[in-house]
Order: sequence, then structure tokens, then C-alpha cells
Amino acid sequence: MNVRALALDAYVRIVDDKGYSNIVINDLLKENHLSQADKGLFTEIVYGTISHQLTIDYYLNPFIKTRLKRWQRRLLFISIYQIIYLERVPDYAVINDAVNIAKEKGGRQTANTVNAILRSFVKEDVRPLNEIKDDLKRLSVETSIPLWILKQWKTHHGMDGAERIARSLTSRPNMYLRVNTRRITREELTAVLNEEGHKVEISTVHPDALIVTTGADILNTNAYQNGLFSIQDVSSMFVVDALVPGKEDKILDACSAPGGKGLHALEKTPGGSVDLADVHNHKIGILKQQAKRLQLENFKAYQADATEYHYSEMYDKIIVDAPCSGLGVMRRKPEIRYERHEKDINTLVDLQLSILNHVKKYLKPGGVLIYSTCTIHQMENENVAYTFKKNNADFEFDDFHIPALDFTGPYRQILPFEMDTDGFFIARFKKKEV
Repeated sequence: MNVRALALDAYVRIVDDKGYSNIVINDLLKENHLSQADKGLFTEIVYGTISHQLTIDYYLNPFIKTRLKRWQRRLLFISIYQIIYLERVPDYAVINDAVNIAKEKGGRQTANTVNAILRSFVKEDVRPLNEIKDDLKRLSVETSIPLWILKQWKTHHGMDGAERIARSLTSRPNMYLRVNTRRITREELTAVLNEEGHKVEISTVHPDALIVTTGADILNTNAYQNGLFSIQDVSSMFVVDALVPGKEDKILDACSAPGGKGLHALEKTPGGSVDLADVHNHKIGILKQQAKRLQLENFKAYQADATEYHYSEMYDKIIVDAPCSGLGVMRRKPEIRYERHEKDINTLVDLQLSILNHVKKYLKPGGVLIYSTCTIHQMENENVAYTFKKNNADFEFDDFHIPALDFTGPYRQILPFEMDTDGFFIARFKKKEV
């Protein structure tokens, strides 16, 4: 299939059919034999169009003079993205492919409409953003982040903070590797990956992290297949730093899939054990596969609804990486910004508290409970942490340390511009001794 037609297919599946971007893209790449260059172009068009959707809509609107079907608008969106943002792609190639796709899907008249809109678009200057007088609305269009999210950030981080968060989430994310320190050092893994054709740098913000700078698919390396590293953002690695696993601790990762935090903890507990539990049964196989790939033992992986499951033992430490709005990972999952709505937050808060209030029963006195999310929303983060503490007199906040942020305290909202990582929240609680 033509790479742009394939990109349209992916874009529709993600935006209209609510598919997960990474899954849709990976599935279509497996089903279609594309050159390395076309794989790159396909991925760029899909992720780029989603990430700039509100901006593209603003630019395109003056050129829409007639009623269009949804797929026609989607075709125009991916075409406008290429025309504006991809300097190496000639406009005529974009327009020709768009017209051919429109003709195939809708006939000659549809093709003529698409052709007329795109040719008019390339003849005009891009509509200036300064036509939008309201600062927050202009920031919303410029960064393609819905206004309700920016309003929340402005309330809690100020206008400057909201702008810095928004702009940082429009940049390309780093790919971080978590070194399996049970098996290899960072320096040794760097040398191994260099030999396999990949350039990586030692991260200055976490002792287990490497940053990938160049190279093809790093998951196809022998180093990955042999379990020497995992893909994980630095911000979520700090969860295990906050946990401080003991060598013989029994640990529960209550919302585990895809397993990054629980397996990281297992790498740090040579004489302990970790239960990898998740509500979704189809993800349990993934947890087992990852543990096997990393050559880790002393774990159990099983399905468990963390709001009601009867765990079979008491734990020294528990991780609750709770279901959340995911606003901190927009760079990796750009569709999240359009799928979440303000009314969803209260439902998520209730679920997060329900999980915490259930799993706390399985923590030993003196034990540590970590609550974390990959979002930037005060109601889901600080509000949940304080509500849990207020309603549970046998729990208290407990300090942890993040050297890279020069931080010591019981909870921390990590903002994406601070270390060029995902947005993340971590709180540490300790259960009082009897």
C-alpha cells in the first residue's frame, strides 16, 4: 500500500476508532512490507499529524468551503502536516498522492475537491496564530493541547509553568534504556550496543539509564533479546528509587503491566520476590515473557483486580502505579490529549483511591506504599495522596530522595521540562508500626 494511504488508515484507526497509536502503527508495519525510509515517513506522518491536530485544524479551516466526509478531513490533515512540517517532502508529491487516494476512496469529484483545497492552501501564507488574542487559547492551538488541560496547569503551575509544560510535550521524547544491573553495567552495555551499531549515552539523571541517540530498531538487538536492558522512561525509574527495595523484600506491583516498575524492583532484590499483578488477563503473558527475557526469578504474575483481590500474603512494600489520565506521556501517546475529558478525572480519582484503600490491607506494619501516576493533574496526584493520608490514620508520608532534582520529600510532581522526561508523580507512604 502507498505509504500515505497507509498513514491515513492508521490515523483513522487511532483518532476515530480509538486505537492505541503504538499498537496500530506496529500492526500495520508488520502487515505491510515497507522500506526503512517509508517506515520512517509513515511513522512521522501518523505521530506528527496527531501531535499537531489542533494546529492543523486552525490552518485548514479557512479553506473548507463545503461539507466534507470525516475521512476526507483526515486525508487533508495528514497532507497539511506534510506540507507544513516536513521540509524534505515536496508539496506536489503530497498533493498528487492525496488526490489519488481521494479518487480511489471517493471518486473523481472527491479528488477534485481535495486537489482544490490543497492547491489553494499551498498558495497562501499560513494563517497567523496571533489572530487568537487570548493567550491560553493561542497556546492551545499552537501546542495542540486542549484548553481544559491548559487551564488546569495554569491554575496549579501559573501561566509560565503551563506554557513550559505544553511546549516540552510537543518535543520529541528521548528513548531511555533501563540497564538490567543484575546482568551488566551501564558501561559494559554501552560497549555491547555500540558493537551492534547503536549509539547510546550514559544518562546523568539516573544511575540505571542510558539514552539512545542513533540506530535502527534497538529491540532487534541481541542485547535486548538476551535481557540486558528494557525500554523505560527515566521518570518512572524513580519509582523504585522511592521504593528502596531491600535485598529480601516481598513486593507487590499491584497494577503491573507492562511490568517496568515491578521488574526494575525485582532486579534490585536478589533475595526477595515480586508479585506482578494486573487486572487485564491478556497482559499477564507479557509480564511473564519480560521476566523470562530478563532472566529473573522469584516472581509470580497473575490477574488481580486491585480494588478487591484477596492477595495470599502480606508485603514489605507495595507499588500502586495507578490507572490515570496519562497527560504526562503525550509525547509518546499523542492521542491521549483528545481522548481524555475533564469529566473523566473524578472517575479516575475514585478508582485510584479505591485501589489504595484496598491494597493497604496487605502491607506489613512499617512497610512502604508507593503511589505513582504518569499524569500532570493535581486532582489525581497531590489530591489523591492527601485524601488517602487523611482517611488512613495508620499511614504517614515518608521522605524519599531524587538526586537529579535535588529533591527530598514525601511526594513529587516531575514536570517534563525539568529533565526532558515524561511527566510523572510519585508519593511515598509508610504504614505505622503497631
